[in-house]
Amino acid sequence: MERPENNKWLNEALNEAIGSKMTRTDFEQWKQNHPEAVKMLTSRADRGPSVSKSPLSIRNIIMKSPITKLAATAVIIIAVTLSITFFDKSVTPAYGIEQTIEAFRDVDSVYVEAITRGEANTSLNLKMWARRGEDGKFFFGDFRQESSYGDTIVANEKENLTYCYYPSTKEVYIYEGLTETIGSFLDINFFLYLQEEMKDVKMQYGKDEVAGKEIVSLSFRVTEKYQKSSGKCGVIIFDLESKLPSCIKLWDNPDFQGDPFIVWTLIAYNPKVREDIFRFEIPEDATVIRD
Repeated sequence: MERPENNKWLNEALNEAIGSKMTRTDFEQWKQNHPEAVKMLTSRADRGPSVSKSPLSIRNIIMKSPITKLAATAVIIIAVTLSITFFDKSVTPAYGIEQTIEAFRDVDSVYVEAITRGEANTSLNLKMWARRGEDGKFFFGDFRQESSYGDTIVANEKENLTYCYYPSTKEVYIYEGLTETIGSFLDINFFLYLQEEMKDVKMQYGKDEVAGKEIVSLSFRVTEKYQKSSGKCGVIIFDLESKLPSCIKLWDNPDFQGDPFIVWTLIAYNPKVREDIFRFEIPEDATVIRD
C-alpha cells in the first residue's frame, strides 16, 4: 500500500493486519509489503538488549485483546518502545484505579522526564521536579522545569512566586502566585476523574521486559464534556507492584492519531530533592520583568 499523508500510514497498515484472518505465511508477506511499518515498530524497541516485537506477535496481542483498534495501535507502539509483552488478564493480579488513588497518598515528591511536541512538530525534552504543597496537592506545590533549550521555570510555594527564565533573550519573568505546575496527573483527583468521567477505558496486562516488572496498560478517551481539554485521549502504564504510573502519553485528538503531544518517559517517586532545586537565582546579566 502507498504511504498516505498526515502520518496515518502506520495506523492503516496495522489496522489492515489487525482486522485480517492471516496465517503465519500471509503475515510474513504482510511484513514484506510494509517494511516501513516493521522498521518503525521494531526500531523503537531500543531500550532493552533482547526484544522480540515482530508484527506477527503484535497482531496476536491485539487479536486476543478487547481493546479498540485505534487505542490498540497506540498501546502497541508504546509496547514496542518500552519492550512490553502483553498477556491474558486471567494470569495476573486484578488492578483497579482505586489502588493507584491509595498509592498516591504516600507520594510527596516526584522527578519526571518528558518529551513534548511543540510548534511545527518539533520536540522538546523536559526535566521536572515537584513537591506536594501545603494543601496536599502537587498542583499547588513547589515546581521546577528545565527544557533542552535552556528555559527554566521555578514555582516557589513559600515565596508565592513563579520565575520564568529564557536564556535566549536573557529575560526573567516574575509572576505573583504559582502560575506554573506539573499538572494534575499526580493528584488523586485526576484518577477519580479518570474513574468517573472518561469513556472507553480499556486495560491490558503485561510485563516490562527491561525492568522485569508486571504492568497494566490503561487507554481512555475523555467524554464530550471535556473535549476542550488539551488531552483528549491517552495511555497510562502502571507498575502492578506499586500501582503507580511509569509512563503517560496524551494525544490532543480523540482517536490516538499521530504522535502524542506529551510523553512522560520516566517518573521517579519520592526522590531525594535538594532544597535549592525550588529556589531561583536571577542571573546578573538578565532583565527582570515583573507581571
